[in-house]
Amino acid sequence: MRSFFKTILPLALILLLLKPCWSQAQSKAVTIETAGGHTVVTMLEGHVFLIKEDLTRIHSLVRGDYLKGNDRVQTEKKSRIELKLPDESYIRFDEMTSFVLNSTGFDQAQKQRDIDVTMVLGKLWAKVAPFLHKEDRFAVSAHTAIAGVRGTTYRMNVDPDKSVMVKVYDGEVEVRGKKAETTAGQLPGPGEPSVIQGPRPVPGPHPVSMQEWTYIVGAMQQINIQPDGTPSPPFRFSPEADLDEWVRWNIDRDR
Repeated sequence: MRSFFKTILPLALILLLLKPCWSQAQSKAVTIETAGGHTVVTMLEGHVFLIKEDLTRIHSLVRGDYLKGNDRVQTEKKSRIELKLPDESYIRFDEMTSFVLNSTGFDQAQKQRDIDVTMVLGKLWAKVAPFLHKEDRFAVSAHTAIAGVRGTTYRMNVDPDKSVMVKVYDGEVEVRGKKAETTAGQLPGPGEPSVIQGPRPVPGPHPVSMQEWTYIVGAMQQINIQPDGTPSPPFRFSPEADLDEWVRWNIDRDR
């Protein structure tokens, strides 16, 4: 009994701290009706909990469990989880990570998906299956940025101070300011990633604010976003220096 309370009390404190973030993570996107497939837990280490909307009903996940849109998940220390999405993509989350599956929609007949994940805190690795549908969407968002892709391998870190790091290993990822508005010469709204040639700020008829920017981050490139939403231009990172235990583990899983 004492061990149980040692596990639950710290988790309850984390939930209270993250409640405002989870409230902001509600998806406003239109969900595609799923024609087949599930989001399934394909690997789990340690203790990972499913958090219901009221943030008080806690259920421990196990391998083989199914997840759906708007599910909230929290991993504990020395814990990890891998999810297989209906479109055959894989996403993994490291220890002490909180995220929301806003949408996991997939239409097998149309080969169209609407995958939308909010990272509240922690580390994500994504191996995204390639799709060519013009309305295809696979987006991972944090407090200050959204990463939209068609098919690639990349990872995202969200730190407690709300700073964000994205590293791309294969393909390209469009990273943009989260609060951009859709007007002439500016970025599309959230959930509408577009193709822009080359890593560059989005031009506009007036000076670009912190939220009115986008970069295409290519293979073996990294971008950092400060807590206030200020981005760094993409730059190449060292593959050797990048090979920590989390990266090695994901590379092995991808194989």
